[in-house]
Amino acid sequence: MFLSIYLTSIIVFGIIMITVYIKKYRNLPVDVWKPGAAWTRALIYFSFCNIVIVTSGTMEQLINQPLFTTEQITNISWVVFCIFCFIYVFFAYWILWSRMTLTFDRKYYLGTEVLFGIIWGFCTGGLLLSFYHLWRLTGVPSWARYLLSFVSMGLWQYFIQDYFWDVYISPEHDTPRSILIKTIGSHIPNMAISLGFLTIWGNYSIFISIFIIALVASTIFQRFPAPWAKEIFHVPMTKPGIGGFLRGAGYLGDIDKPGKKK
Repeated sequence: MFLSIYLTSIIVFGIIMITVYIKKYRNLPVDVWKPGAAWTRALIYFSFCNIVIVTSGTMEQLINQPLFTTEQITNISWVVFCIFCFIYVFFAYWILWSRMTLTFDRKYYLGTEVLFGIIWGFCTGGLLLSFYHLWRLTGVPSWARYLLSFVSMGLWQYFIQDYFWDVYISPEHDTPRSILIKTIGSHIPNMAISLGFLTIWGNYSIFISIFIIALVASTIFQRFPAPWAKEIFHVPMTKPGIGGFLRGAGYLGDIDKPGKKK
């Protein structure tokens, strides 16, 4: 009953957000970045993520599965691996990612940044977890489940991040160099490590927690504006990608001028 109500609420909310977007932001050019439009687009995407999380059966598993078992918490291998996952995500996002991120002196909106990061982390982690959950239902061996999940998660994140998120949601916060460093030093290793932990031990909630920690950091350190923010923001720089669709390119301007750097 709860899941049915939750799913219905998410669908209704998503329809409302789509209606708001059509009425207010449909004709907004791609070279104009407005917080209200970015939030509305993100909330539509979050609604889609939640629909997948519920209909795939992942949400039911999250609700019914304990955070960890007594057997796990008394197993030194589980404890060490779990601690390693959280240490790595802290290093990858709260240290490395933060130092490689441009803010252009945007104001902090800490309350909405934390809220957005939690929702973003839950929805992204939950959607990627749904890929794993569906592969798990096929009954393939654990090594194949890991590889299939890693490839499908990686492809999804590549296209969503490059062709949607970094073009239509995030304000400019990267350079071509920082994109490369973040991909190699943060995104890919974090995915590989957290998915390895998930594949071995099966802790769904811990997998999502890792993504929440990562994306709360990402939201705070890029200083993601509140929906009511009125400043003029740097629009993400783009370039043609596959099929001519725009993808995030990273900032190529002079970031050494006052007000242009972190």
